[in-house]
Amino acid sequence: MNLGAQEKLKSVVKGRVAIFIDAANLEHSVQSFFVNPKDVPESHKSFFPEQLCWRVDYQKFKEFFQTIGDLKEIRFYSPDFQTVSHRNFFWFLDKALKIKMITKPLKEYFDHSATHPHRKANFDVEIAVDATFSVNKYDTFILFSGDCDFEFLLKFLRGQNKQALVFSRFGHVAKELLPACSHYFDLVDFRHDFMRIAPKQQKTSPFDEIRG
Repeated sequence: MNLGAQEKLKSVVKGRVAIFIDAANLEHSVQSFFVNPKDVPESHKSFFPEQLCWRVDYQKFKEFFQTIGDLKEIRFYSPDFQTVSHRNFFWFLDKALKIKMITKPLKEYFDHSATHPHRKANFDVEIAVDATFSVNKYDTFILFSGDCDFEFLLKFLRGQNKQALVFSRFGHVAKELLPACSHYFDLVDFRHDFMRIAPKQQKTSPFDEIRG
């Protein structure tokens, strides 16, 4: 737990809070975390560190941000992999945690290879439009993404006297976002607040197949 980062976050959050999550970007950032053997819980001591990974625990996530400020909404933008496990995950976020879900199917692009298309689901436009149209419903905007395409949105929100906070991983955040946002927070400083260590289910996450 990084008390310094927590205290800074509490000090800069003002009024009503809205959180916008670019799921693919967040997943890629969290996957980059090193698993320190000292952080491994007793229940997973039988695993080697390389068999484990950090994951966002969305129940802890919501509970944490409810202690930080007047949390009004969490919006989760994610590609729909159309698998049973992913649909069950969506159901949990939507029904159990009351997180607003915005999804769309993956698209395949053959611009780099005719035999190996890349898969893409980009939510930059949806996040920017939703944040702009709901601007009167929050005072603090929290973005979970390091994508450079959000530079103009952050500047716009600050011009509307909003606190515009960015959470991403150091090395995964575009340099344009740092001066554009009100404050930047490194995800790794909050890994004990709303993440957990779990066994890897597969060699790669389904998010590895897409580009945000």
